Amino acid sequence: MSEFSSELLNNFPTTYTTNGIGEQAQISFAFGYGSGVLKQQQDIKKTANQNQVDLILTVNNSFRFHEENLKLNPLHYSFLRHFGPSTITRVQETKGARIYFNPYIKFNNDNNTLYKYGIISRKHLIRDLLDWETLYVAGRLQKPVRVIHIDENDQDLIYALRTNLSSALHVALLLLPEEFTLKDLFLKITSLSYQGDFRMIIGENKNKISNIVLPQIDLFIEQYSNLITTDSYLHWNKIRTADTIVKQDVTPTAIFKRLLGLPKYVIYNIMESTKFKTRQYQDTEEVIRKLCVSTQRTEKIESAVRSIVKRSSLTQTCKGLVTAGFLRSTRYALEKLKKMIR
Repeated sequence: MSEFSSELLNNFPTTYTTNGIGEQAQISFAFGYGSGVLKQQQDIKKTANQNQVDLILTVNNSFRFHEENLKLNPLHYSFLRHFGPSTITRVQETKGARIYFNPYIKFNNDNNTLYKYGIISRKHLIRDLLDWETLYVAGRLQKPVRVIHIDENDQDLIYALRTNLSSALHVALLLLPEEFTLKDLFLKITSLSYQGDFRMIIGENKNKISNIVLPQIDLFIEQYSNLITTDSYLHWNKIRTADTIVKQDVTPTAIFKRLLGLPKYVIYNIMESTKFKTRQYQDTEEVIRKLCVSTQRTEKIESAVRSIVKRSSLTQTCKGLVTAGFLRSTRYALEKLKKMIR
């Protein structure tokens, strides 16, 4: 796997000035994810990194970042660079999953590795983490990642990151039976951001979810251990192995508490489907109380999550045809197909 540190961020704009007041950091949070960063099951026998390294940069001001990055790294962009930072920012923040990717990039200090980096604004990342508006970046952060940089003073971002993990745990537990293993739990959490993703049908390895979880089970346990051990509705022997059996309280009180932890857009989709069937408006508390005793609770939650992922994955893929350009998009699609049939 690729070794990298905060020095990687030296390839990007570092600061910008706001109204002449003073300099602010361009990037508040950056992380690497995927098979180019953390080993997956199909990579176990590889001796060298053959995967593109995926990065996501969270920026405080998208326009200012693109304005400087176009000067620093103009060839990272597709033909959209000719339209300037305003157009690029508008495409990033109003289309797809509100993230802009530049794929197949080589940096001067690492000419042997290909990178793909995405830019998302801090405000849109926090919204996705808290509300699951697109579950695109939030979904990636529900799995182990390699943090390159984070602003430790940004308490809103840190709170949102924790809330996203808590939401993922609540949703997964609502979809699991009374008794399960830690491996079952992490497989379910990982599957959330792939439900409804059309790329799981065309373009992804069919065993992608288990390929992610099995080699990284210790990282998953570390990532979720605090939430699991402090959850009063979970009962287990505290032995942290993949096959450790966990029992959860499935009383109405426990289920109601978990339902209260559902993100905004999951609740919204459930309410919309209920409204469509009954043709009557129901408030959030009423929907949650009915869902608590519904025999179709699992199906409704899965459908709500699937709807979020389906929309964002499709629109972001279409957006990628423009932001990456035709040749790089074709190359990316072909490599995904190779993974699928491997």
